[in-house]
Amino acid sequence: MTMAQLRKVSGKDTKPERVAALEVHIGNIYAQYRHLLPVDYRWEDEHSRWNELVYCIFAELTQHSYMDARSLSDKIFGLNLLELDDLANVQIMEDGKADPKNPRIRTVSEILSINGIEQSDIDKSLSAICKVAQSIQENYDGKIQKFLRKYGEEIVNEFDSHVSFTEVDRGTQSRILVKWIQNTLAMPLAFSNVYTVKFCKKQGVNYLELAEAADNIGLNGSVLDDLIELYMVDVEGK
Repeated sequence: MTMAQLRKVSGKDTKPERVAALEVHIGNIYAQYRHLLPVDYRWEDEHSRWNELVYCIFAELTQHSYMDARSLSDKIFGLNLLELDDLANVQIMEDGKADPKNPRIRTVSEILSINGIEQSDIDKSLSAICKVAQSIQENYDGKIQKFLRKYGEEIVNEFDSHVSFTEVDRGTQSRILVKWIQNTLAMPLAFSNVYTVKFCKKQGVNYLELAEAADNIGLNGSVLDDLIELYMVDVEGK
């Protein structure tokens, strides 16, 4: 089974029960093997990508210094007030503002105001954040890495179509390119590892099911690649 074959699996072949079982399984793999991976992984948790997007909105629309905007967004995230799923459900009023009566919006507005942000900037920021959240929810099931993976795969396919390593087969070439994109752009592409292919075959699952399970628990697919390699080597001894 090659990586190319995994990419061609139809969405109709995915089974919710297999995805649910995978969520538990890869969650256990994460708990058991994460300590063996580098400490400084970028975007290990996909929630951090949403945090970063919210920070960028705050930084540009609140006239705070970038350092202050990051500190502020981190603190509000720590209060669980900026979850994408929750903000995607906030109503946008006729004037384009996020519903000021929404408890979450009201609380975040108060925090921003206390930190010296003008009301007009608060309104712009929260409106922008909620609209982005709604777009991600509607178009990518609320999963930022689905958006990034879609275009990351286009990058790989474009490069793959113009490059030919005569020394290796196409599946190996694709894995090389995916690993390169994973490492250089920190994109949540899944999956580049031959061990991941073996894992899917052994578990009786396909690429889309594994990717969906990773999305559901918020784990970067490229991190999962490395975790599965550790797991397979440990379990199979090869």
